[in-house]
Amino acid sequence: MYSIRYAQESDKEFWFTVDKIIDEKTFERKIRDNMCYIFEHCRQKIGILRYQLFQDNIPFCNLLVIHPEYRHQGCGKALLRFWEQDMREQGYFTAMVCAKISEDIQHFYRKMGYREIGGTNHTG
Repeated sequence: MYSIRYAQESDKEFWFTVDKIIDEKTFERKIRDNMCYIFEHCRQKIGILRYQLFQDNIPFCNLLVIHPEYRHQGCGKALLRFWEQDMREQGYFTAMVCAKISEDIQHFYRKMGYREIGGTNHTG
């Protein structure tokens, strides 16, 4: 059985084992503003999602991570759908995700109904 909830200060140690990008002050703001979630399976923390508002009005998921042992079991899908529902309840009806340059991640988001709207061109 799984549960999804807003992250709390008590999740800090776990959070920083997964999220190597944000600093502590940003994490504190995300906690205050309910802009990050914890995914638990049988009371064990196995995933996170955090987002920001792109141009102050479009929810933008910039990190969704599920522990490798639990991938391909619907956990990422459940976490993403939970976030989307929370965004709808807050009055947002468009959302964006960051899919980095990874075939697996891009495939996941395409399967979830997201489509590409931009990319990075690299020139030699």
